[in-house]
Amino acid sequence: MKNHIIDCHTHLFPKEYVKELDRLNIPFGQTLSERFILTPERITDMEKAGIDRQVISIAVPGVNMSTPENAVRLSKLVNDETAKLTHQDDRFIGLASLPLLSPMEAVDELRRAVEELGLKGASIFTDVSGKQIDQEEFWPIYRAASKLGVPVFVHPIAPRHRKVYDDYSLLSVLGFPFETTMAATRLALSGLLKELPNLKLVLSHLGGTLPYLMGRIDDGHRIFKSVQNKITRPPSYYLKKMYLDAASFYKPALRCAIDFWGAEKLVLGSDYPYGWVGELKRCVESVEALRLDPEELDRILSVNAEDLFKHN
Repeated sequence: MKNHIIDCHTHLFPKEYVKELDRLNIPFGQTLSERFILTPERITDMEKAGIDRQVISIAVPGVNMSTPENAVRLSKLVNDETAKLTHQDDRFIGLASLPLLSPMEAVDELRRAVEELGLKGASIFTDVSGKQIDQEEFWPIYRAASKLGVPVFVHPIAPRHRKVYDDYSLLSVLGFPFETTMAATRLALSGLLKELPNLKLVLSHLGGTLPYLMGRIDDGHRIFKSVQNKITRPPSYYLKKMYLDAASFYKPALRCAIDFWGAEKLVLGSDYPYGWVGELKRCVESVEALRLDPEELDRILSVNAEDLFKHN
Protein backbone atom coordinates (compact mmCIF):
# COMPACT_ATOMS: atom_id res chain seq x y z
CA MET A 1 0.00 0.00 0.00
CA LYS A 2 1.27 3.47 -0.91
CA ASN A 3 2.40 5.58 2.05
CA HIS A 4 0.61 8.84 2.72
CA ILE A 5 2.44 12.02 1.69
CA ILE A 6 2.59 14.30 4.72
CA ASP A 7 3.32 18.03 4.61
CA CYS A 8 4.88 18.81 8.01
CA HIS A 9 4.90 22.61 7.79
CA THR A 10 1.55 24.28 7.24
CA HIS A 11 -0.38 26.94 9.11
CA LEU A 12 -3.99 27.26 10.12
CA PHE A 13 -5.60 29.86 12.40
CA PRO A 14 -8.71 28.88 14.36
CA LYS A 15 -11.38 31.54 13.93
CA GLU A 16 -11.82 31.85 17.70
CA TYR A 17 -8.12 32.61 18.12
CA VAL A 18 -8.29 35.47 15.62
CA LYS A 19 -11.37 36.85 17.38
CA GLU A 20 -9.65 36.65 20.76
CA LEU A 21 -6.60 38.53 19.49
CA ASP A 22 -8.90 41.30 18.36
CA ARG A 23 -10.68 41.34 21.71
CA LEU A 24 -7.33 41.59 23.53
CA ASN A 25 -6.07 44.31 21.15
CA ILE A 26 -3.11 42.16 20.12
CA PRO A 27 -2.02 43.20 16.59
CA PHE A 28 -2.46 40.39 14.10
CA GLY A 29 -0.41 42.05 11.38
CA GLN A 30 -1.61 40.11 8.36
CA THR A 31 -4.60 39.59 6.12
CA LEU A 32 -5.79 36.01 5.94
CA SER A 33 -7.08 34.24 2.88
CA GLU A 34 -9.73 31.57 3.28
CA ARG A 35 -7.05 28.92 2.98
CA PHE A 36 -5.81 29.79 6.48
CA ILE A 37 -8.92 28.08 7.80
CA LEU A 38 -10.37 24.73 6.83
CA THR A 39 -12.16 25.35 3.57
CA PRO A 40 -12.91 23.34 0.43
CA GLU A 41 -10.14 25.31 -1.30
CA ARG A 42 -7.56 24.02 1.16
CA ILE A 43 -8.65 20.42 0.62
CA THR A 44 -8.65 20.93 -3.15
CA ASP A 45 -5.10 22.29 -3.02
CA MET A 46 -3.98 19.21 -1.10
CA GLU A 47 -5.62 16.84 -3.56
CA LYS A 48 -4.13 18.61 -6.59
CA ALA A 49 -0.64 18.36 -5.10
CA GLY A 50 -1.05 14.77 -3.97
CA ILE A 51 -0.74 15.72 -0.30
CA ASP A 52 -2.63 13.29 1.93
CA ARG A 53 -2.12 14.92 5.32
CA GLN A 54 -0.96 18.22 6.76
CA VAL A 55 0.66 18.99 10.10
CA ILE A 56 -0.94 22.25 11.27
CA SER A 57 0.16 24.96 13.66
CA ILE A 58 -0.52 28.66 14.04
CA ALA A 59 2.05 31.13 12.73
CA VAL A 60 2.92 34.61 13.98
CA PRO A 61 1.96 36.36 16.18
CA GLY A 62 1.52 33.19 18.25
CA VAL A 63 0.27 33.20 21.82
CA ASN A 64 3.08 34.91 23.74
CA MET A 65 2.70 38.50 22.55
CA SER A 66 0.83 39.86 25.57
CA THR A 67 0.72 38.87 29.26
CA PRO A 68 1.45 35.44 30.75
CA GLU A 69 -2.22 35.12 31.64
CA ASN A 70 -3.30 35.86 28.08
CA ALA A 71 -0.70 33.41 26.78
CA VAL A 72 -2.25 30.62 28.85
CA ARG A 73 -5.75 31.54 27.71
CA LEU A 74 -4.79 31.75 24.05
CA SER A 75 -2.87 28.46 24.16
CA LYS A 76 -5.83 26.58 25.57
CA LEU A 77 -8.17 28.13 23.01
CA VAL A 78 -5.88 27.31 20.07
CA ASN A 79 -5.26 23.77 21.26
CA ASP A 80 -8.91 23.03 21.93
CA GLU A 81 -9.91 24.30 18.49
CA THR A 82 -7.03 22.50 16.75
CA ALA A 83 -7.97 19.24 18.49
CA LYS A 84 -11.58 19.60 17.34
CA LEU A 85 -10.41 19.92 13.77
CA THR A 86 -8.09 16.92 13.92
CA HIS A 87 -10.83 14.80 15.46
CA GLN A 88 -13.25 15.81 12.71
CA ASP A 89 -10.80 15.19 9.87
CA ASP A 90 -7.83 12.88 10.25
CA ARG A 91 -6.08 14.43 7.28
CA PHE A 92 -4.85 17.01 9.78
CA ILE A 93 -2.24 16.44 12.50
CA GLY A 94 -2.23 19.11 15.19
CA LEU A 95 0.65 20.74 17.06
CA ALA A 96 0.07 22.50 20.37
CA SER A 97 0.79 26.15 21.06
CA LEU A 98 2.39 26.73 24.46
CA PRO A 99 2.43 29.70 26.89
CA LEU A 100 6.21 30.00 27.09
CA LEU A 101 5.89 33.21 29.12
CA SER A 102 5.00 30.83 31.96
CA PRO A 103 7.21 27.77 31.41
CA MET A 104 5.63 25.55 34.05
CA GLU A 105 2.18 26.39 32.72
CA ALA A 106 3.55 25.44 29.31
CA VAL A 107 4.56 22.03 30.67
CA ASP A 108 1.03 21.49 31.99
CA GLU A 109 -0.52 22.61 28.71
CA LEU A 110 1.77 20.35 26.68
CA ARG A 111 0.72 17.36 28.77
CA ARG A 112 -2.95 18.29 28.43
CA ALA A 113 -2.64 18.83 24.69
CA VAL A 114 -0.97 15.48 24.10
CA GLU A 115 -2.59 13.23 26.70
CA GLU A 116 -6.12 14.66 26.70
CA LEU A 117 -6.56 16.38 23.34
CA GLY A 118 -4.52 14.01 21.20
CA LEU A 119 -2.23 16.59 19.62
CA LYS A 120 1.02 15.15 18.29
CA GLY A 121 3.64 17.64 19.45
CA ALA A 122 4.25 21.34 20.02
CA SER A 123 5.20 24.36 17.94
CA ILE A 124 7.35 27.11 19.44
CA PHE A 125 8.93 30.28 18.11
CA THR A 126 12.61 31.20 18.15
CA ASP A 127 12.07 34.20 20.43
CA VAL A 128 9.96 34.51 23.58
CA SER A 129 9.57 38.18 24.46
CA GLY A 130 13.25 38.76 23.77
CA LYS A 131 14.46 35.53 25.36
CA GLN A 132 16.26 32.81 23.43
CA ILE A 133 14.69 29.35 23.60
CA ASP A 134 17.89 27.64 24.77
CA GLN A 135 17.64 29.39 28.16
CA GLU A 136 17.30 26.93 31.00
CA GLU A 137 13.96 28.29 32.19
CA PHE A 138 12.48 26.58 29.11
CA TRP A 139 14.18 23.22 29.66
CA PRO A 140 11.27 21.75 31.67
CA ILE A 141 9.22 22.03 28.47
CA TYR A 142 11.81 20.08 26.50
CA ARG A 143 12.05 17.50 29.28
CA ALA A 144 8.28 17.05 29.17
CA ALA A 145 8.29 16.70 25.36
CA SER A 146 11.08 14.14 25.54
CA LYS A 147 9.26 12.15 28.20
CA LEU A 148 6.03 12.25 26.18
CA GLY A 149 7.95 11.24 23.06
CA VAL A 150 6.56 14.09 20.95
CA PRO A 151 8.43 16.48 18.65
CA VAL A 152 8.92 20.22 19.11
CA PHE A 153 8.65 22.21 15.89
CA VAL A 154 10.85 25.33 15.93
CA HIS A 155 9.55 28.19 13.79
CA PRO A 156 11.06 31.67 13.41
CA ILE A 157 9.45 34.89 14.54
CA ALA A 158 10.46 38.47 13.81
CA PRO A 159 13.57 39.43 15.81
CA ARG A 160 13.81 42.57 17.91
CA HIS A 161 16.15 44.06 15.32
CA ARG A 162 13.70 43.47 12.46
CA LYS A 163 14.08 46.99 11.02
CA VAL A 164 17.21 45.97 9.15
CA TYR A 165 15.04 43.54 7.17
CA ASP A 166 12.09 45.82 6.52
CA ASP A 167 13.72 48.13 3.97
CA TYR A 168 13.85 45.47 1.26
CA SER A 169 11.09 43.10 2.50
CA LEU A 170 13.75 40.70 3.72
CA LEU A 171 12.14 39.53 6.96
CA SER A 172 10.79 36.26 5.59
CA VAL A 173 13.55 36.01 2.97
CA LEU A 174 16.56 36.32 5.29
CA GLY A 175 15.38 37.22 8.80
CA PHE A 176 13.41 34.05 9.42
CA PRO A 177 16.12 31.64 8.20
CA PHE A 178 18.75 33.53 10.21
CA GLU A 179 16.62 33.30 13.37
CA THR A 180 16.20 29.55 12.93
CA THR A 181 19.95 29.18 12.40
CA MET A 182 20.69 31.12 15.58
CA ALA A 183 18.13 29.27 17.70
CA ALA A 184 19.25 25.82 16.55
CA THR A 185 22.95 26.61 17.03
CA ARG A 186 22.31 27.95 20.53
CA LEU A 187 20.28 24.84 21.38
CA ALA A 188 23.18 22.67 20.23
CA LEU A 189 25.75 24.67 22.21
CA SER A 190 23.58 24.81 25.34
CA GLY A 191 23.96 21.14 26.16
CA LEU A 192 20.21 20.52 25.90
CA LEU A 193 20.59 17.52 23.62
CA LYS A 194 23.43 16.20 25.74
CA GLU A 195 20.94 15.98 28.62
CA LEU A 196 18.02 14.92 26.42
CA PRO A 197 19.48 12.83 23.59
CA ASN A 198 16.06 11.54 22.54
CA LEU A 199 14.40 14.96 22.26
CA LYS A 200 12.92 15.43 18.79
CA LEU A 201 13.44 18.95 17.46
CA VAL A 202 12.16 19.83 13.99
CA LEU A 203 13.63 22.95 12.35
CA SER A 204 11.59 24.87 9.80
CA HIS A 205 12.77 26.12 6.40
CA LEU A 206 15.52 23.50 6.01
CA GLY A 207 17.22 24.69 9.18
CA GLY A 208 17.79 28.20 7.85
CA THR A 209 21.43 28.50 6.78
CA LEU A 210 22.69 25.53 8.81
CA PRO A 211 23.46 23.27 5.83
CA TYR A 212 25.83 25.92 4.49
CA LEU A 213 27.44 27.01 7.78
CA MET A 214 27.96 23.71 9.59
CA GLY A 215 31.73 23.69 9.19
CA ARG A 216 32.02 27.26 10.42
CA ILE A 217 29.92 26.47 13.50
CA ASP A 218 32.16 23.54 14.40
CA ASP A 219 35.29 25.65 13.83
CA GLY A 220 33.93 28.31 16.17
CA HIS A 221 33.37 25.75 18.91
CA ARG A 222 36.90 24.42 18.43
CA ILE A 223 38.57 27.85 18.43
CA PHE A 224 36.62 29.77 21.09
CA LYS A 225 37.24 28.11 24.44
CA SER A 226 34.42 30.07 26.10
CA VAL A 227 31.79 27.99 24.28
CA GLN A 228 33.25 24.61 25.23
CA ASN A 229 31.99 24.51 28.80
CA LYS A 230 28.61 22.91 28.05
CA ILE A 231 29.46 20.45 25.29
CA THR A 232 32.70 18.71 24.40
CA ARG A 233 31.53 17.18 21.14
CA PRO A 234 31.30 19.53 18.12
CA PRO A 235 27.93 21.29 17.73
CA SER A 236 27.32 19.42 14.48
CA TYR A 237 26.96 16.21 16.52
CA TYR A 238 23.87 17.69 18.21
CA LEU A 239 22.60 19.59 15.18
CA LYS A 240 22.62 16.31 13.28
CA LYS A 241 20.11 14.94 15.81
CA MET A 242 17.56 17.57 14.73
CA TYR A 243 15.07 17.12 11.92
CA LEU A 244 14.58 19.62 9.09
CA ASP A 245 11.52 20.33 7.03
CA ALA A 246 12.24 20.67 3.33
CA ALA A 247 10.54 24.05 2.87
CA SER A 248 13.32 25.37 0.69
CA PHE A 249 12.49 24.28 -2.88
CA TYR A 250 16.08 24.98 -3.95
CA LYS A 251 17.84 21.86 -5.22
CA PRO A 252 21.44 22.69 -4.17
CA ALA A 253 20.30 23.56 -0.63
CA LEU A 254 18.22 20.40 -0.34
CA ARG A 255 21.13 18.34 -1.61
CA CYS A 256 23.48 19.98 0.89
CA ALA A 257 21.10 19.15 3.74
CA ILE A 258 20.71 15.53 2.65
CA ASP A 259 24.47 15.13 2.27
CA PHE A 260 24.93 16.07 5.94
CA TRP A 261 21.77 14.90 7.73
CA GLY A 262 20.73 12.07 5.42
CA ALA A 263 17.21 11.49 4.16
CA GLU A 264 16.26 10.02 7.54
CA LYS A 265 16.23 13.49 9.13
CA LEU A 266 14.22 15.41 6.51
CA VAL A 267 10.46 15.76 6.28
CA LEU A 268 8.34 17.40 3.63
CA GLY A 269 7.36 21.03 4.26
CA SER A 270 5.61 23.74 2.27
CA ASP A 271 4.78 26.66 4.62
CA TYR A 272 1.29 26.57 3.08
CA PRO A 273 -0.72 28.73 2.60
CA TYR A 274 1.80 31.57 2.64
CA GLY A 275 2.05 32.91 -0.91
CA TRP A 276 5.33 32.41 -2.71
CA VAL A 277 6.78 29.92 -0.23
CA GLY A 278 3.66 27.87 0.42
CA GLU A 279 3.16 26.13 -2.90
CA LEU A 280 2.06 22.57 -2.23
CA LYS A 281 2.82 21.08 -5.61
CA ARG A 282 6.24 22.74 -5.72
CA CYS A 283 7.23 21.35 -2.32
CA VAL A 284 6.66 17.78 -3.53
CA GLU A 285 8.22 18.33 -6.95
CA SER A 286 11.38 19.91 -5.49
CA VAL A 287 12.05 16.78 -3.45
CA GLU A 288 11.18 14.41 -6.31
CA ALA A 289 13.58 16.36 -8.56
CA LEU A 290 16.50 15.26 -6.37
CA ARG A 291 16.21 11.79 -7.95
CA LEU A 292 16.76 9.99 -4.67
CA ASP A 293 16.45 6.26 -4.42
CA PRO A 294 12.87 5.12 -3.65
CA GLU A 295 13.56 4.41 0.02
CA GLU A 296 15.09 7.87 0.63
CA LEU A 297 12.24 9.60 -1.21
CA ASP A 298 9.68 7.65 0.80
CA ARG A 299 11.38 8.66 4.02
CA ILE A 300 11.14 12.38 3.25
CA LEU A 301 7.62 12.31 1.86
CA SER A 302 6.11 9.99 4.44
CA VAL A 303 7.98 7.60 6.70
CA ASN A 304 9.89 10.12 8.82
CA ALA A 305 6.70 12.06 9.52
CA GLU A 306 4.82 8.89 10.41
CA ASP A 307 7.56 8.09 12.92
CA LEU A 308 7.72 11.62 14.32
CA PHE A 309 4.02 12.22 14.73
CA LYS A 310 2.92 8.65 15.38
CA HIS A 311 0.16 9.07 12.82
CA ASN A 312 -0.71 6.05 10.70
